[in-house]
This record gives sequence, structure tokens and C-alpha cells, in this order.
Amino acid sequence: MSKNVKHRQHLSSYLTKHRASSQQNGGNLHSKEAEKKKDERLQPKKDSKATTYKAIQRGKMSIHDIPGEIMMNIFSYLLPQDLILASQVCKTWHRLANDNTLWRPIFKKYSGIKTGGSEREVKHKSIESMKQECMTRCVHQRNKRVFKHLRKRKSPYTGLQESKEVEQALRTAGMTFELVMIDSDDREHTLGHQDVFYHTMSVSIRWFALEMPPLKSIKEIQLYSRNPLFYNHATGKPVKDGPYQRSLLITQDFKWSDWKGKPVGGDEVINLYSLPHGLTVAVYKGDEEMAFVSYGLSLDNLVQQCMYGTPEESFSTSENKCLDPGMSSRHGLLDYQLTVQLRSLRKEHWDDQFRHVDCREGSFDGGYANFTVVKPDQRIKINVEEFVYPWKTDMFKGKVKDVAILDLTMLDEGNNIFWAASSLVKIERNKEISKMFDFDYRYDSIISIEYADSKGKIIIQICKMDSGETFLTNLIASLSLEAIDDRFGTKYKPLDK
Repeated sequence: MSKNVKHRQHLSSYLTKHRASSQQNGGNLHSKEAEKKKDERLQPKKDSKATTYKAIQRGKMSIHDIPGEIMMNIFSYLLPQDLILASQVCKTWHRLANDNTLWRPIFKKYSGIKTGGSEREVKHKSIESMKQECMTRCVHQRNKRVFKHLRKRKSPYTGLQESKEVEQALRTAGMTFELVMIDSDDREHTLGHQDVFYHTMSVSIRWFALEMPPLKSIKEIQLYSRNPLFYNHATGKPVKDGPYQRSLLITQDFKWSDWKGKPVGGDEVINLYSLPHGLTVAVYKGDEEMAFVSYGLSLDNLVQQCMYGTPEESFSTSENKCLDPGMSSRHGLLDYQLTVQLRSLRKEHWDDQFRHVDCREGSFDGGYANFTVVKPDQRIKINVEEFVYPWKTDMFKGKVKDVAILDLTMLDEGNNIFWAASSLVKIERNKEISKMFDFDYRYDSIISIEYADSKGKIIIQICKMDSGETFLTNLIASLSLEAIDDRFGTKYKPLDK
């Protein structure tokens, strides 16, 4: 073997061993450096990024760690109603969602103010003032549109606002009626109305659904008006699914066992129950499930109640009004006016008005001041249709005979409303022959109607002759002495002993 060949083999062997040693040492060094760099990356640093990284590593990252600027940008895509909901999540969101930056474009869009004057008014106030200013302006604009439909002069017939005016005002507001039934577990079952029927002295609202809460579980019923805040200025209609206010109209306790077995009428499918405050509950026979609910509301200040109430307290204008201080507290109640109507949800059966109705001194009995409107020896010819109460739900419909809705309004001597009511009543048919007159009535031709609440009671008797003529033969309206004393500051109550 030549020297050159041996030299090449020796060099090749040396290089091979040296390369292997270098690779082994280099790999170990690289591995150690990688471990060191990895450890350095995992060590927390003294800046916000390290804190964020550590939170991510531990899986504790939450939406509250997002910077406020980013949350504000997210909130800018929300609708007003969503901003209001977001402001109720926590204190941080409340502050961000109420920021003037978000509410300034909403203010310009819905407040109806074309100039920048109002914006300058709130420029130097708190950073959350724009939202409140926006709401205030929108409520003002809404109420202005609503109340322009109501004339100051009320109906000379009833002393109430005209039914058409009330209907137009509430339709302009886009208002809906909301029924809330609270069960024994404090859960709220909320329904929007299906039907609204406007009449001369009242409005009837009806609710029904395929699934209603069990009657036995309900402990309280609340009625609200739901009033939109934002409107499309081009069409005048409320913004769909926009924010709204709720005004409490009625709240009452409910206990089914107190009314079970006491229907005022029914047919083959349902029984009807008349409860205080104009509440009617229809119950399916057999399983005792709720079919529908309706309320009767007097038109007396109805628009004001719907617009000015709060979710916790209903609006009231009742004030005590004293009579002439020179009058004796024992004087009679003179020159009252009574308007009465019997109807179904949709159709009027009979109505009449009685003026110059008096309660003379001595006409007090059982805690009431009695106004004898039609005496038993009088006859007033009237036209009355058959008393039928049509009803319907999503699944069924029918007609209940011998029930009607009684509407009444009684004005005092100053033409101020003293008593207003709207309630379902039972039509009692008496089979006895009347002995009041020198002629007999046909069997089943004497109809009696009675109603009572905290302010008064009324008795109506209608008789039908064999000839087919119908007469009003008795009508007595009685006002509670306690209600009279509370209204006028008189002292009738001690006399009733």
C-alpha cells in the first residue's frame, strides 16, 4: 500500500471521529440552550403581557380581562336595548355601556332633535349623562304625540275621555298590555295581549296561550302597560324590539281555592269566574286548566295611567275634594249622574244614562248612601238584546249565555267621576211572577243583575212582557259611606249605627 493511500485512510478515520464528537457535543449544547430559553419564556415578566400569558396558561382568562377600549368597540355594534341589558351585567359593563360615546349617535337618531343644541347641553355633564338625556327626550316626544289626540273637554255623556280618542292615543304610542302571573316559586309567566276591545266607558283586554300556568300555583297577578321609547321618525311607528317602559296598572293577590266552584256562567267547555278589579278567568271544565284571562278597565285617566306609571307603582290622580264648608255634614247627596252599559267583549246589549239622581237625607242603610234611580213602581221602556258572551282561544271557541260585562260611571254634583267600574256579571233569571203591578210577567222574564266593589254596589231589574216589550223596573245605585267621607271629608259613617 502506498503512503498516499495510508495517509488518506488515516485522515478519513480522524475526521470521522472528530465529526461524531462535535455533533454529540453540539447536540447537548443545543438541547441545554433550548431548555434554558424555554425556562426563560415560562418565567413571568414584570409587564402586562406576562400576566396575560400566565392567565392563559392556567385557563383563567375571562371577558373582564379584555381592555375597556376593545369592549367599547364591541358595544358600539349593539342596539340600544342590548346596551341597556349589558349595563345590568356588572359595574364595569354598566360604566362602559352607559358611556356618552355610545349614546351620542343613539341620541341623534331617536331624540327627534335636529340641531346640536341639546348635545351641547350635556357636553360638560358626567360621562353617563347622554343616556339619561336621550331617554328623557324620547319619553317627552312620545307623550307629546300621544296626548295630542286627547281633547281637554271630556264626553258630556259619560264624563270620560272619548273612546275613539283613547284608542287613537294608545295606538299612536304602540302600547301593549302585559299580563304577569307569579307562581308559588316566584317565577313570572308573562303574556302579551291577543285582543283589545274599546267601548264607550271601558276597554277589555284578553290573553290566551296554548300553555298556561296551573291555577293552583298562581299567587299574584299583575297588569302592566308596555310603552315603547324609540320611534321611527319617518313612519311614526315604534322601533321593533326596542327598549320600553312598563307602567303598573293593577296588582292583586290570587288564590284559586277562594273562587273554585263559584262561576258566574259557563257552557259545555268552560266556566267563567268574575274576580275583583275587572278580572275574568275562564277555566276548562274537567281538568281545571286556564283557558283565557281578561281585564275590564275604565277609560277614566287610562292614558295617563299607561304613560305615567312606574313598574312598582301605578299612577293615581285621586284627591280629596271638600264640599262647601257651610253645608252640614248631614246633608244629602244631590244631582248625581249615572251611566250604565251591559255588553259582551265586542257588542253592546243595552246602555242608558240617568241625570239628576239624588240621595236624600235618611237614605242611608247598611253603610251605603242609596240612590234610587228607577223605583219599583216605575217602568222605563228599553231595548235589550239577548245576553250572550262569545269567547275563543287558540283551540276552541263558544258562547256563554246569561252573562255580560257591566260598565258604569257615576259623576258627583261637580261632574267629577266618583265611581267607575267594568266587570263580568251574572244574569239571574227569576221564575217567580212579579206582584208589583196589576198584571203578570211571563215566566223567566224577570232579569236581575247585581254588582259590588269597595266604592259601591248596584242592583238592576229588567222585565219582559208577554207582548215582547222590555222595561227597566228597578235600579238602585249605592255608594259606600266610607268612600264618600274619604272623598269629601264628610261624616256620614258615624250616622250609620
